[in-house]
Amino acid sequence: MDRYKKMYLFSIIITLVAFILSACGGEEEDMTLQNENWDDINLADKDNPTILFHFTGVN
Repeated sequence: MDRYKKMYLFSIIITLVAFILSACGGEEEDMTLQNENWDDINLADKDNPTILFHFTGVN
């Protein structure tokens, strides 16, 4: 019985490690938004700074 518990714990750990490693890898995508004129704005553009406003509704 103890052997099954160790194998179960080992498989959970391996699954978690594989999930974390798959989430960290891959190509990065450019983050773009659209402004009031529907032009794409690249948030990673270092030449033109971008200010973002986030409004939330209040009841």
